[in-house]
Formats: sequence, structure tokens, C-alpha cells
Amino acid sequence: MAPTGSTKLVDAAATLVGWINYSATDPFERTRVSAEVVRLTTPLDAAHQFTLVASHPGAAGAVTVVLEVAPLLKDGTVGTWVPLTTVAIPAAGGRVEAALSGSNLAPDAGDVANVIAPCFFFARATLTPSTPSGAHVSLTW
Repeated sequence: MAPTGSTKLVDAAATLVGWINYSATDPFERTRVSAEVVRLTTPLDAAHQFTLVASHPGAAGAVTVVLEVAPLLKDGTVGTWVPLTTVAIPAAGGRVEAALSGSNLAPDAGDVANVIAPCFFFARATLTPSTPSGAHVSLTW
């Protein structure tokens, strides 16, 4: 349950890597891949707190997930990518969660003059050394 007085600012589950089911808000069933750029419907820097959730059922070795975010520039393009957090999932598989604060996000110095806050509408998760079958990475509120 969200804290009293808070507002849901991040989609219930914004999938960055993995399978997306057909739904009323997303009419396309598909799989997002590692490092795919995802445009969020709400800015991360407006959220008090959000969570990175990463999982996989098992792999040949440990899997590292790097979450990066970028601002929406005034001209509608993607700004400079800012690394936000890195988590590791053991080879045996499992689920890792990292709580993050949107108020700690700041655009790259070169983008400051070209953004209107809140501005962090883009995210991507990169899995290394490879993406195991069944891997899923998402942002939740």
C-alpha cells in the first residue's frame, strides 16, 4: 500500500526487459530486450520512491543489471544517460529489488538548460554478460 498522501507516479509495472502481455493499456504482446530504450508515461524524478525489480530463473553465471535513466529534452529527444543503480542476480536465479528515490535524480550538466523538470521519462536496463531466458526487469511504485 502506498503511504498516505502519496500519488502513484510510476506505472504499476513498467517492463524494461522481458515479456509483456496484451492488456487494455498496451495492446501489443512482445518481449523487450536488454538495453532497449523505454519511454515511461510518468517521470521518475517526480516519484518519491520507485523500485527496480530484476529476476531470472537461472543462468550459466551471475547476471548483472545496470539501470540507466535519461531526461526528455525540450526538443523531444533523449538526453544524456545517467547510471542509476547496478544489481547482481546469482547464477541459481532469483529476484533482486532496489529501492530508488526520484528526488535524487539530476540531469547531466550538459542537459540542464534543455529540460523542464520533472524530466526523467526514459529508462533502460542492460543485462550482462547475456540475457537468460525468462529474465524480467521492471520498475514499480
